[in-house]
Amino acid sequence: MSISNVFFNFWRKASMPLLVVALMLCYFTMPDNAAIHHDEKGNPDGFIDKQNFFYITFGVIIAFNFLLNLLKAQVLKIDFAKVNPLSIWAKNREKLSSLIEGWFNAFVAITNTFLAFVLIGLRRINGTEGQKLDFDYNWLLIAGFALLIILIFFLPLRLLFSNPSED
Repeated sequence: MSISNVFFNFWRKASMPLLVVALMLCYFTMPDNAAIHHDEKGNPDGFIDKQNFFYITFGVIIAFNFLLNLLKAQVLKIDFAKVNPLSIWAKNREKLSSLIEGWFNAFVAITNTFLAFVLIGLRRINGTEGQKLDFDYNWLLIAGFALLIILIFFLPLRLLFSNPSED
């Protein structure tokens, strides 16, 4: 197992408690009606009940992590040598499985961390006077989505333009 796989596996496991702590922090510190949308001036114009927010967010987090782990298990069962017998990666099943597992771990870890930062930002907004959007969080969304786009294209590009290492 490579260093990156160990790192992303650890990060994936560490991101879950971080996400749970961020969600619990939101639940205990947010007002009963949490602002989830703001107008151009930063004034809140969309609200959700704190309990509904908590249950919806918790359900999305659990479903997302469960479905991605289920998808990872199913993808690892595929015999890629039958799908593409000419592929060098398909002939080296152990390296391909390691790459796919590391990619899924990285995707879940980065997404969970991104969600934790979104929750912390939402908590900060709802903790201010009048729930006013006083700080521009667009950078967080842009950086998170850019990182996820890079990660999504990493696996196909790696499979297309590289060969498994010979160690």
